[in-house]
Amino acid sequence: MPYISNNGYRTYYYSKGQGKPIVFIHGYLGSAKSHWGDQIFNPSLQSQFQLIAPDLRGFGRSNTKIVESHPTSKIIQDLRILLTQELQLIDKPILVGYSVGAGLILQYTLLWPEDVKGLLLLSPRPFISETTRAWSPLSKEKRSGKKKSSFSSKVWTIVKILQNQMTFFDTKIKLRRSKDFLTKISEIQQPILLLYGNRDTVNPRISFNVLRDYLPPHAKIGVFPADHGISHEHPRAFNKVLTEFCQSIFS
Repeated sequence: MPYISNNGYRTYYYSKGQGKPIVFIHGYLGSAKSHWGDQIFNPSLQSQFQLIAPDLRGFGRSNTKIVESHPTSKIIQDLRILLTQELQLIDKPILVGYSVGAGLILQYTLLWPEDVKGLLLLSPRPFISETTRAWSPLSKEKRSGKKKSSFSSKVWTIVKILQNQMTFFDTKIKLRRSKDFLTKISEIQQPILLLYGNRDTVNPRISFNVLRDYLPPHAKIGVFPADHGISHEHPRAFNKVLTEFCQSIFS
């Protein structure tokens, strides 16, 4: 099984298909497979691109404990090792980040802009914490077409409401002390596409507005009639947008 090692910590990753590289970074309470399964296992995308998707520390097949807390800097280092040492990519990748993963790829780009071809920010969070706490029973979630029970649906609704409120106040607080970070984002020169669901119940509107206002003028913005998980709620439509965006950059 494909793993990388960074100071003794093993991180699992998927690498499917062939062609120019696209790197998918999942969000919180998920994994590469649960958040990007409709992309990395898609035959059409595999025939056009190399699809790379790591399970971040504490998530998916990378986790080793029930609860783990990891410095964000280590997570970004894992990604750097994967792309430049393990896979030794010849072509610069397009980075695709979902939710918290969008914040991670922004930070990665600010650290190593010469290694990034373009950015796709999906349902983004404008900031990330210094540490990431992972709960392994939740991070191994698997999506299916089975109808959720009434109880689990109610629990998930409550979780989303709490996330929305916490993110709202977190954004308000961090906006005041993150002007330097946001200013650096506005100087990114790579092509950027930001996609946001107009029915997002996890990220409050302020998250989208903050990032939109600080992105460079060349950034493109699209709105989906969707909740937080655009890539798995509308995989066919999202894959079309993803393909067109990546082809326009790699061509």
